[in-house]
Order: sequence, then C-alpha cells, then structure tokens
Amino acid sequence: MKPVIRRMQEEDLDFVLRIEQRVFPDPWQRTSFQFEIHANRFSYPVVLDLEGEIIGYAVAWEIFEEFHIANIAIHPDYQKQGWGTYLMQHLIDRAEKMGSHYILLEVRPSNKAAMALYNKFGFFPHGVRKRYYRDGEDAIVMRKNLQTQV
Repeated sequence: MKPVIRRMQEEDLDFVLRIEQRVFPDPWQRTSFQFEIHANRFSYPVVLDLEGEIIGYAVAWEIFEEFHIANIAIHPDYQKQGWGTYLMQHLIDRAEKMGSHYILLEVRPSNKAAMALYNKFGFFPHGVRKRYYRDGEDAIVMRKNLQTQV
C-alpha cells in the first residue's frame, strides 16, 4: 500500500514531532511547524500518511524561482524502504509543476544517507554554510536545476 501525501495539519504535529526528535540532533520545535502550517505563505508542509500513520513529512518553501526543502524526514522504522525516494520525487514534481527553476536544501556532511538520496536525484554541492547547525557543524548547500529553468 502506498502512503498518501497530503498537507500537514495541526493534528499531525504530535506524530511529526516524535519523528523530528528521533531523526535530528537539533529538532524543530512545535511553534516552527505551526508557523509553516498557519502563517508562512511560501510554505508547502506535507506528511506521508500510511493508513492513518504519519511515517514521514517535509516542509518546502516556494519562493519565486526557488523551491527550498527546509525539512524532510522519514520515521526510523520506515527508512531504507523507498519512502524517502517517494517523498523526494513528490517534492521535485511539485517544484516542476510550480515552475521553479531550481531546488535548494541544506544537509549535514555527516548525514551520508541523506546525501546519497540527494545525489541520486541529481543534486550537487552548491556551497557551504559555515557553522550552520547549533552544534557548530557546517551545512552543505545542495542544488538541483530543473527543466523549467529558462
């Protein structure tokens, strides 16, 4: 059975936060997700819903020609089963549909699994944000150019 990708709602946040806290050393807070759901007009927050269970989510920003993936995660129990690929393909399709020219995201150099996924989709290192994460680790900025680019 394939999960449904749908807009994130306030009622999803307990599940989203459980995943966020298990996956990331510096997790987003509830208020950050609430802002994305209710207030950020550029935000595209979605969940991966498998028969009523949230197994993943993403938050992307559609800012003119840029599609920026701000947060993406799959529950550890569902990793290495293709769900990250499934969700990433959805985001890329959405970016192309919206007419974005490129996609950007930040990733920890230590997150080899995420980097492998992004490389598989044609993302390439575009820059470095020094000491980007709270623990001082840099972020690699990765970029994917889209067909819609003029």
